[in-house]
Amino acid sequence: MHSRLNGVAACAAASLSWAAQAATDAPAAAAASLVQEQIIVTADPLRRVDAHLAQPVSVLRGEALQRQPMRNIGEAVSSQLGVTSADFGPSVGRPTIRGLGGARVRVLDDGVGTMDVASLSPDHAVALEPLLARQIEIFRGPATLLYGSGASGGLVNVVDDRILSALPARWGGAVVGQYDTVNDGRTGAFRLDGAVGETLALHLDGLRVDTGNYDIPNFAERMPDPGEPAGELGNSDAGIGNYSGGASFVHERGFLGFAVSRLDRDYGVPGGHAHGHEGEAAAAEPLPDDGVRIDQAQTRVDVKGALIDPLPGLREIRTRWGINDHTHIELEPGGAVGTMLINQETEGRVELVHTPWLGIDGVVGVQIQDRDFDARGAEAFVPKSTQDSVALFVVEKRDFGRLHVDAGFRYEHTDAEDLAAARELSHGVYSVSGGASYRHALGFEFGGSVTRAERAPAIEELFANGPHLATNTFEIGNLNLDTETSTNIDLFVRRGDGRWRWTASVFHNDIANFIFALEQDRDGDGVADRVEADFADTGLVIDEEDALLLVAQTQADARFWGFELESMFMLMDGPWGQLDWRVWLDSVEARFDRHGDVPRIPPLRIGSGLEWYRDRWSAGLAVVRYAPQNDVSRLETRTDGYVDLSLHAEYALPLPDDRELQFFARGTNLSDDEQRRHTSYLKDSVPLQGLGAQFGVRLSF
Repeated sequence: MHSRLNGVAACAAASLSWAAQAATDAPAAAAASLVQEQIIVTADPLRRVDAHLAQPVSVLRGEALQRQPMRNIGEAVSSQLGVTSADFGPSVGRPTIRGLGGARVRVLDDGVGTMDVASLSPDHAVALEPLLARQIEIFRGPATLLYGSGASGGLVNVVDDRILSALPARWGGAVVGQYDTVNDGRTGAFRLDGAVGETLALHLDGLRVDTGNYDIPNFAERMPDPGEPAGELGNSDAGIGNYSGGASFVHERGFLGFAVSRLDRDYGVPGGHAHGHEGEAAAAEPLPDDGVRIDQAQTRVDVKGALIDPLPGLREIRTRWGINDHTHIELEPGGAVGTMLINQETEGRVELVHTPWLGIDGVVGVQIQDRDFDARGAEAFVPKSTQDSVALFVVEKRDFGRLHVDAGFRYEHTDAEDLAAARELSHGVYSVSGGASYRHALGFEFGGSVTRAERAPAIEELFANGPHLATNTFEIGNLNLDTETSTNIDLFVRRGDGRWRWTASVFHNDIANFIFALEQDRDGDGVADRVEADFADTGLVIDEEDALLLVAQTQADARFWGFELESMFMLMDGPWGQLDWRVWLDSVEARFDRHGDVPRIPPLRIGSGLEWYRDRWSAGLAVVRYAPQNDVSRLETRTDGYVDLSLHAEYALPLPDDRELQFFARGTNLSDDEQRRHTSYLKDSVPLQGLGAQFGVRLSF
């Protein structure tokens, strides 16, 4: 029943997988090393470590993952370079990578898409809970070679290990409980892994979260109405239940396993978000606490397997499949069903990893996706549709001493059909990428990548024709949309070892035929048209500011450019423990060639933090300054800057038989500053949470 929890509940639950596998003294051991840990990136078909990829990749795991706020997947990765969240209240947040989001950023569940309806509207939550993740991988920039045109802006892969690939040495797992003061939130989670006999590995996990309305520093509205209450955001409560079980047959030459999971989520949509029935427009006043709610349910079956040395010339065959039944119900005030969205989808891939040939390692793969979408009710602005795709990809790499070179190619064919109007469109898209990096003897590494990535239009961009009340628009699709073509250049220099580790990168992304919703002026009065929800039948333009803005999908060339800097310096390493200092900075700018600034681009950020480790104690303090955003599109409002201050502390108590009991505490928004994220559609009516604290305990066994 809900969505995400706040603060460390996330931290706590996110650590379940990690805690079950890591040594109890892992934080201290990791802290003592001056060599950067080499982490395998599972979303890379060659399974390279993060430091050997020419494309910028960030990996969150272990202690770093536990400390992230995890109300949603966007929030979980928002502290990473170049990444923020496009939130729609506390329960919804999609990652925005270098200014791109929505259908351009794919979110994966262990290598396969989440197969939900999150990309259709900003108020739809991603059907995935990061709380039980062992590792989260973030690709900044096009990842279309690996996962298709939906990853033209980047991807986020959540690794949950629900399908085990090896036999656990013993039965073990973790149990977590937490309380959150800012929303009276309560979280409980568990994970259990073990083996039966010499071939069968079993897994169970579960999560339950219940939260109330969360506290805010001032008023919800940027310009509050007389008598508006302060201090609490109405209709921001939520509940979630997520449970799964899996089994794997494990052999010395590979494995084959499956997992079945069930997700039920119920959450309020705050901010006066007004879905409505025929003839209704967005509400001028905020809805009461019994306002619009969303009820999501998903049943999912996943299959994963690998075979080592199957044939001469092949090192490994891997396969991954997901089969999904997803229902998204939007409930009007009073409980009536306003809109129902049903998404039934299958996605899978097969990868053939070949043995080295002339010193070249690589993989050839095929990916298949089959989607049936149906929408019923007041906000069914996308008709009943299907979308199928088949893709072939090749990724190869070779090392020449200290020089690493990689290249890849992908072809993807997509068929989309509007079943209601019997309209069918096909697109064939190509992507090609090349990268190189050189590691100097002094420990410096520099390099870059060039990617040409094409994206086929999404079904909502092609077939939409109706009121989209989440954004207060009447949206019209465009059957004549061409494919988007991104030409991305990324350059970096970094030092990954030693007392001072740092990285610096710049990027430029030139996107031809960028698809976006453009406001219309069909009556020629020089003002953007406003219409009622029945505009498709009446064709009438009205002069009312609270009516729906008429927009149509169109295309124009756009340019995105920016930079990312990060420095990690060990200030102290001795009897009093280890003290690390992190400083980071990122910025992105984006403009259309003819239409001014691209909307909802995140502002410049600068952050700094201290992390201290000593024996079984750890603690940290972080501060992030978000600059004002004044580069806005025609109908956007500007966003003030703000400061986010947080801290954490943990103590791990050893128990017999390598068990551990950890106590933890977190403080968020300690300055109680009013925070409004520019990437959010609701930034003027839904601020982020105020001052809060989380307290919890985690048992690893």
